[in-house]
Amino acid sequence: MRVAMPIWENRVSTVLDFSDNLLIADIKERTVVGETCINWSLCNDIMKISLLTEEGVSVLLCGAVSKPLQIMLEDSGIDLVYGLRGMKDVVLQAYLNGTLQGDCFRLPGTALTVCPGNKRKRCRSKGLKPRDKKDLL
Repeated sequence: MRVAMPIWENRVSTVLDFSDNLLIADIKERTVVGETCINWSLCNDIMKISLLTEEGVSVLLCGAVSKPLQIMLEDSGIDLVYGLRGMKDVVLQAYLNGTLQGDCFRLPGTALTVCPGNKRKRCRSKGLKPRDKKDLL
């Protein structure tokens, strides 16, 4: 499985739409086995979706995201978890452990929101619990 996260100085980038770098982590048995960082500062939204799809990303963890990009991600089949903040390694490990529900991972004024990549399923704001995480793995 491949999990992506926009990053800025080893932290989750505050806004996906304006991020310059994308971390793609290869996950095997809930362990990070490799990481790649891609500069996508010159990519528009369509190019970003195409890159994520071509790279085989199944889950995107991020801070804030615009509604148009959120819809494009959902329609592409990529699971989206947004409203996050924190150090990239800590956030990724919390996702893998099913412990993202802590306030320390939430952007101020936002709720952690999970959007399954299957079209027409509604996004839901809540803390991820281990059973919720299974839906995204």
